[in-house]
Amino acid sequence: MSGRHLLLVAALAVAAGRMDAAPPDDSGRSVSRSRQCVIFCPDAALRWQVESLVEEMKADVYDLLGESSDRWKCPIIISLKPATGRVQPPVRFQMVATPDGPKIDIDAEIGADPAAVNLRRQIVRAVLLDIAYRARPPIRGGESYLEAPWWLVDGAIEIFRRRDLGVDSELFQRLIENNKMPPIEEFLTLRADGLGATAEAIDAACAMGLVQLLIEQPNGRANLARLVRRWPDTGHDPIAALKKDFPALAEGSASLQKWWTLNLARLAASDRYRGLSLVETDKQLAALLQLDIAVDKAGTKKTFSVGEFAQFMRLPGTGSVLAARRQALFALGAQGNALLRPVIAEYDEVFVLLVRGKTAKLSARIENAERYRATVLQRMDQIADYLNWYEATQTGERSHAFDSYLKAANEVSREESHRFDPITRYLDSLEKEY
Repeated sequence: MSGRHLLLVAALAVAAGRMDAAPPDDSGRSVSRSRQCVIFCPDAALRWQVESLVEEMKADVYDLLGESSDRWKCPIIISLKPATGRVQPPVRFQMVATPDGPKIDIDAEIGADPAAVNLRRQIVRAVLLDIAYRARPPIRGGESYLEAPWWLVDGAIEIFRRRDLGVDSELFQRLIENNKMPPIEEFLTLRADGLGATAEAIDAACAMGLVQLLIEQPNGRANLARLVRRWPDTGHDPIAALKKDFPALAEGSASLQKWWTLNLARLAASDRYRGLSLVETDKQLAALLQLDIAVDKAGTKKTFSVGEFAQFMRLPGTGSVLAARRQALFALGAQGNALLRPVIAEYDEVFVLLVRGKTAKLSARIENAERYRATVLQRMDQIADYLNWYEATQTGERSHAFDSYLKAANEVSREESHRFDPITRYLDSLEKEY
């Protein structure tokens, strides 16, 4: 749970008490900066928190979909009030037809467990619903509508959360080791509610793996935005919808199930504290850009660089070699140094184009990628040389600036084999459930 979310839950808890005891302030109403969201609540401090959260979540969703401008059409109305004590869901979410056009209502009752409201999730649902319907004719009273899929909502929220917290690679390791991944067709359907916190955490992690896979495809963010806009028409067949907007995932033997499983395995192998160095990343990348392809029926192999595609494109074994290289690049992207990840992503797109047989302007793309790669390596060498020179000539002694960090790292390394922190205890409990 992020710091922002903790603050909001705390504010909801405090406000629940205030709303029972204190009369509303002068207005009881606030409007968000973009003017899309109107918040009704007698607690002014809580309204301010929600205003800020709405704009933050909108920006995150737009960034995920590659949206450059806020062209909202459907207003979002959030009403926060104390729980009445009646047995009912803590949140009622719906799109409603009005004479002025549709609006999205989020009615939340704050009870003993403010976290049950999960306002972040409701806002993401509302923003995606607005995007899906903003270019469509307004819905009429009683007309049905189709929300964005649950896996996109939950996967997006997990990506936003893990941006600062990092990926729980051990959770994905448990999924892979225990073979607990459902068939993709089953996973994409609406999940049942009330399965418990553990099941929901696993579902959210798998959803994050799927959304991450989609946005890392060529033009992934734009394709995901297109899927959201088409969802009211295509969402009844999610597999067909995904294959239509992400054809690279369904080419040849690389089925959607295979790519999803591969991405979960990649996340299981990722560890933000054990990433490869720049030199190690470049060494592995260089090896992946050399292709051993059979050149005759006897199986004689010849090594080609990826830039020599004109010489190997028509060879029979090229397709399988390219597919294997793309999978290896996918895995390298998880642990590779951040400075070379743009190069890895560019070569992933190069392999996609090669598999499709589209080679126009491909040489220029490869040259640009190599130029960027060489520049990064050269600049890092220059920085290292400068730092070494500075320490040797401009300081009277070693700076010891990183001594405390090294000491902490050594202590963590010694304790790594026997940990008792909350995350480890949580993962141990997952293992017992499996």
